[in-house]
Amino acid sequence: LLLGTITFLPESFSLATWDIGDEAIEFTSEWYTSHSLEGAESPIYRSIASIMNYQPSMPLPPDAMDPPTNCPHLASGLKEWDDSTLVWTRSDGTTFTGSPIPDGNDIILPPDTSIILRPGILSGTHDSPYGKITIPVGSKLIFDDDGLGITTLHTLAIVLDGGELLAGSPTCRRSHALLDIILHGEYNANSSETSDRHLKEVAGADFEVKGIVVKDSPTSLWDFHGPLYHPTWTRLAAHIPGSVQQETSAPSTRNRVLYLQDCVNWPLDGEILVTTSRVKDTRDYDYNERGMIDSVRCVTIDSRNYGEVTVKEPLMYYHHAGAHEYQSEVALLTRSIVIRGNDKSDPTDITPLTCTSSISGWTTVPCSDIYTTGLGGHTVVLGEGVGRIRGIEFRKMGMTNVLGRYPIHYHHCVTGEEGIVSDNSIRDSYWRAVTAHDVFKLLIERNVAFDIIGHAYYLESGVEEENFLMYNFASFVHAIGGPAVMQNQFAQAWEAYEDLKVPADRTASGFYISNVYNTVIGNAASGGWAGMQLPVFPQPIDPTLRFNGVVPKDRPTLLISGNSVHSSGFFSQNSGAVYAGGSLYWEENDEASTTLKYNAGRVGSIRLTRSSKNDDGSDAWLQITNTTVWLCNVGSTGWGRRSEISGFEVHDFQRRSIFVLFTVWLNEIVMNCRTSNAPRVPDVGTGSVEKALNAGTKWSGFFTYDHLMKHILTNWKISNCGGEARGLYPWAENGDDIEDSTGLITVPVNGFAPEVQLISSGWEYDWDTLGGTNFVYNSSLFFSGSGSDEFHSMQHMSNWVDADGSLTGRTDTGDNIVLGPAAGGEWWHLDSRPNMCETRSDWKFPQILCNRGNRQLASYMTFVDNAGSSSMSGAAQLLHPNESSNNLRKVRQGSMTHFGLEGDGSIDACEPPTPCQETTSRSWDADITGPYDHSFHGGWYLQWDAGTPAHMRIERIQMIEGTTLINAMSLPPSLTAADVSVWAESYTRRHGFLLVENLWEVRNTIDTYYFDDTTSTLYWSIITGYVDTDSTLSWIDREVNGIQTFSRGGLSVVDTTGQSQYRLHIDLDCETDAVTGAFCEEKPSFNVPGMDCPQDMVRVAIDLCGLECELDDSCQENTSHPTETPLTAGPTDSPITNTPTEAPTDAPQTNAPSDAQTDQPSPTSNDPDVRISLLKISNRLLNGGQKWRTAISMTLRDTLWNKISGVSVSVSWMDINDSSNNGVVTKTTRANGKVGLNLPKFNTNEVDGVVVSIDSISVDGYVYNEELNIEYGGVECPIFSNGCQSVIINKPEA
Repeated sequence: LLLGTITFLPESFSLATWDIGDEAIEFTSEWYTSHSLEGAESPIYRSIASIMNYQPSMPLPPDAMDPPTNCPHLASGLKEWDDSTLVWTRSDGTTFTGSPIPDGNDIILPPDTSIILRPGILSGTHDSPYGKITIPVGSKLIFDDDGLGITTLHTLAIVLDGGELLAGSPTCRRSHALLDIILHGEYNANSSETSDRHLKEVAGADFEVKGIVVKDSPTSLWDFHGPLYHPTWTRLAAHIPGSVQQETSAPSTRNRVLYLQDCVNWPLDGEILVTTSRVKDTRDYDYNERGMIDSVRCVTIDSRNYGEVTVKEPLMYYHHAGAHEYQSEVALLTRSIVIRGNDKSDPTDITPLTCTSSISGWTTVPCSDIYTTGLGGHTVVLGEGVGRIRGIEFRKMGMTNVLGRYPIHYHHCVTGEEGIVSDNSIRDSYWRAVTAHDVFKLLIERNVAFDIIGHAYYLESGVEEENFLMYNFASFVHAIGGPAVMQNQFAQAWEAYEDLKVPADRTASGFYISNVYNTVIGNAASGGWAGMQLPVFPQPIDPTLRFNGVVPKDRPTLLISGNSVHSSGFFSQNSGAVYAGGSLYWEENDEASTTLKYNAGRVGSIRLTRSSKNDDGSDAWLQITNTTVWLCNVGSTGWGRRSEISGFEVHDFQRRSIFVLFTVWLNEIVMNCRTSNAPRVPDVGTGSVEKALNAGTKWSGFFTYDHLMKHILTNWKISNCGGEARGLYPWAENGDDIEDSTGLITVPVNGFAPEVQLISSGWEYDWDTLGGTNFVYNSSLFFSGSGSDEFHSMQHMSNWVDADGSLTGRTDTGDNIVLGPAAGGEWWHLDSRPNMCETRSDWKFPQILCNRGNRQLASYMTFVDNAGSSSMSGAAQLLHPNESSNNLRKVRQGSMTHFGLEGDGSIDACEPPTPCQETTSRSWDADITGPYDHSFHGGWYLQWDAGTPAHMRIERIQMIEGTTLINAMSLPPSLTAADVSVWAESYTRRHGFLLVENLWEVRNTIDTYYFDDTTSTLYWSIITGYVDTDSTLSWIDREVNGIQTFSRGGLSVVDTTGQSQYRLHIDLDCETDAVTGAFCEEKPSFNVPGMDCPQDMVRVAIDLCGLECELDDSCQENTSHPTETPLTAGPTDSPITNTPTEAPTDAPQTNAPSDAQTDQPSPTSNDPDVRISLLKISNRLLNGGQKWRTAISMTLRDTLWNKISGVSVSVSWMDINDSSNNGVVTKTTRANGKVGLNLPKFNTNEVDGVVVSIDSISVDGYVYNEELNIEYGGVECPIFSNGCQSVIINKPEA
């Protein structure tokens, strides 16, 4: 990637080592005496420029110190332009001798001739240009470099038809000799014409009009190499106070004398640009400033080198430079070689600049019908032609809305690897800056683009790959047709028309990267609709390439790193300054590619959504690293399926720091909400967006989304986000009141029901800038909710796992922290024992914080009938025909209650905004999300206000394999077990569940259900299952089925099963209601199941029983550890216990009470290392009775009775009739100490039974065998039954 050749300038670098100039001048004393603020301010050097210093310095070109060689102007055999012996050819085929006359007639250089152009030899003028100059094969036109005078060429065009156009060479940069090439539209145009715009159709049809054209020939070569200026742009080392708008008390001399972070060798009388330090950047709000260089020095202050550039006139406005914040860029606009359009290039439709906005939030916007008539010059390199363009100033170039006519354009170029676009300045451009179209491995580096119409650096069709865009700068970029003004994430689709040939130009951005398989390093963007846009192309946007099979939107990322953006994204509430979105496309049925469309916002269709893939088809992630953004609405936004944002620093955002959807890793995010510049940025206007930076009442540091997300947030650093920094009441006197949606973290509470989608670790806070630790514990600014509080599901089911407690400050627990809405009541109150949970009631959206322990979070969707949408039951529309789908999310469907609570069966219990208590209401959103570990106790009790569903399906399940999630619901009293059918489905393949005799069996199997006829309660388990082709049911293989867990930074979020991958159906044979036909007519009672705690124990958590004294921490110290009932088992489908009247329990037991259970062994320090606490053997006929299979499951625990994960179990089997038919099955636990093994399928007519025994159990490679005491059932050997015998399992009967 060329990275191996990149070297960074040391801070002690002196320009004298590679270019003319003095050594750095010691300037420390003068700085503090005459230039620093109050005599104490230090200049900003690169390593303190920002908090994380993600922005790399521009490397010195590797050939910077090489002596010049192979200079074309010094070659032998050169002919003079006015050599009387030369024979020239006109376009009509006639010839002439002597110097060509600038009469507008086209001319062709003499064949096989190298001609040198010296200063003063050309006689063309603005009114009398030369015609088109064609350079044929074998000929060269060379510009002299004697350092004296200026060479000015007026011409209609220069065409390299196999010939060469030379000014310097790759090994011979020119001196500072001036060269000016002016491109004209026509000769001696009618004096009434004020613009060349009347040539638009001609220019569109003829590439050679007003251009430099390198034709498709292997001998066509354009070699221009201007002098090296380094760096071409840098940043301020000290702020500019401003002469008109004085913002600081810094000495006024700093309005003329600028201090830069790098020493520079910029030319005297050159023009520089200092970029804006405001949040908006448009023609009618232009705070970029230009200045002419009066002097340049390299000075040393406190042993560090800085550039000192003095301009001739003082700058008017404040330009920011703050240590550990950001600094305005300073760029050199001038070059000694200039290529420009003539004085008839300018657009004529330049007013009015400002129009009244029709969209709330903005009072004014740039007008839509201006700056569409510019017809500047253009350059293009075609096919096999080669262009090496360095150190050129392009001015008045580009033809607005004339396709393919740009200042620098590589078009279907196969020689990209030989080409280079470096060190150039593109300014006052009428369409784009640098365009690569169907080009590969082109180097585009160190360029400066300023005042650009349309996207500046532009990868045009989406097929461009392996190009290098490095250390380029874009600023003051203007939309065509007016900017896309967006209040939310969605936008209308715009079609191309005459004055908007590419509708994506409504979101004109500094960098338009249509294919991310490119190297994009160290670039900077100031202004633009976005600074860097990564649009979505479902196909190449070129009719000739459209059906070549490339899907640009799905290409993997090569390298995007070290880029910065500011003063961007002003016209969209949700689209970031770095924006991975905006879809440019033809409709699929528009096979003729006649109407190009563009949607700037989020688009729901898969075709218009980024889904990155590797070359082998496996999932890839859009990867953006080490980015810095400031002065924006949103720092970064993306709508793609998979993203990794690592290293992202954002300052002074108006609305959100980062907003990226779906599967995302957000790592090393630095959020500095307010800088010292923020108070100096005035309101743009009176609209809510125009004054948002100072209002501070509608911002969200991190805004999560409602559902379908998987977000991992690691290693965030937070500063200057407190109420004082934001100027809010009561922290700031007379400050604005914050709104409910304002806060460091904002959760939407009016969207769809959430799944399990947020986990974080490694958060750090700069307490001094946040008002102290109270910011996290009881500041209303920390956690908020956005939207109406009438919606049940987000109010009650949003969730967040704080994996190390760093997010919430609960780092002393040594446990994961689960956050759930306090409004959800007991649903998120995981543990009732002291110090296990707390409520942060001062947060705007109060949350319950609980230690997670062994619990997991799960989510699934329920649908009451088979006619529902993908997000809501069809019965909902029948029950509430006058409610929209959105309003149905406000309508209560029923409730959910943890086992062991009394609950509330009333149909109006805790409808938002009323807080819930023991029972939590839910709306007609399909999702149910909550905490669980139902291996031994607990479960979710579900209730429907309309009655018991007669037909219910459960799908899109999100949980960890091997864990236990129990559900229950009440059935009408008249129903019996015979009226119940529970079955699973995968792609129409079915597997029936078995009715068992107790709940304990349901907890320890995956395909059983239990009906308690004494309470009319149905119990079943939820799994992420899969029905195989032989109709057997097992946990789903995530890798095979493409639903792998998303893991980054040591954290994980599991994916949901697909809609067709697994569905659980519950059908009841009952009379249904007349309205929907979906609910049993007979109503059930509301009866929450109990916890089934052992004698003398009570519910202490959602999944635990314990002593009552644990609830107030008053237990005696000699209480022993919780135990499980040891089990024994033979060849049976049911678990067997030696205490059948009691269900096993996690509850702690005490030696003190006389009536405590004492018939169970308590673990001691002498107990063996591994014990089997539960064993289950299932025997099943398959394939219509032709085959049979045995499944074995067990729960493993250590001496402290903790469940063990990561344990391998090996089981051997042998045919009872044929000892040669044998085998071994090995399996490793996944979670909660459970391991399940399936023996092979046996033919019923061949195998009557098998002998089975445990061979070994190993932990971390250490094998526990018979001699090492594997305990089961109180007997110290690896067996299935008492007496250390193997077990015989006979084939099942029909």
